[in-house]
Amino acid sequence: MPGQQDDPELQELIQKVEAMRPVTPADRERLKKTLRTIDEINSSDPNKVNIDGVPRPYRVVYSDWVLDWVNKLDPKAPDELLILAKGRSIESWKLADIKRDDYSPNAAGERQWQLDRKTWLANRLTGVMKEAGYNEQSVRFVEEVMLDRDIPDPREIRKYDLVGPLGLMNLRLLEQAMMIQTLRDADALVFMEKNFPQMFNRMTSDEVLVALKRELSKVSQKCMGILLSMKWSAVQLKLVSKAFPPPRRYASIMKEVEGMAAASTHPGDWRYRDFQYD
Repeated sequence: MPGQQDDPELQELIQKVEAMRPVTPADRERLKKTLRTIDEINSSDPNKVNIDGVPRPYRVVYSDWVLDWVNKLDPKAPDELLILAKGRSIESWKLADIKRDDYSPNAAGERQWQLDRKTWLANRLTGVMKEAGYNEQSVRFVEEVMLDRDIPDPREIRKYDLVGPLGLMNLRLLEQAMMIQTLRDADALVFMEKNFPQMFNRMTSDEVLVALKRELSKVSQKCMGILLSMKWSAVQLKLVSKAFPPPRRYASIMKEVEGMAAASTHPGDWRYRDFQYD
């Protein structure tokens, strides 16, 4: 994760989270049932894509691509992450029924329209999870991701953000940030595999670069390494390299601007880092 990989303070915690995960998370049958239900719903997708000459529902195929990459990036992926990979676009062709014209023709109307669309999708997916018997914590996290609400930004999270009452570490928050980053990486990798080659052949280099910068703006260093290892032509590789976001070394920037203490877990002014409060 960008930010996390740049912050040595988080590495130990990330390794701890990964070590705590079971090799095979419990109750895989419930997960299989949920993913199967999502596929059954999306099988009615009116949009088709040809796979080996056979038309298949687009949202089923696309979610399979994302799910495959999530499993490669995180072999111990929790159920919530796999459900999000498979179900974020569940029955989304019905969003056309939520018409923009039914809302005020201003910025407030636009925001409400977007929120109602997100809420509809979130309710559809969490409804499937509830029917499968998932607990409130899992359902709430999926809902927050779908609504883009109260979720940690993997690019900005620091060790200090994880310190809770009595100095306890909120490892669940760190795991959530890791899941968000895995989803971002999987989306970017699917785009690069399925869309980039076609764009390269029919668009100008400047247009391709703009699209790449948009799609790769939030990828991790791990994802960058995977992309660089893929088979590209010399020109394609140059475009990919130019599209990568600059390293986000937030801790280093804070250290330069405010001092060592501000870039660590110390919450106070760096000038008083040695002050004896006793």
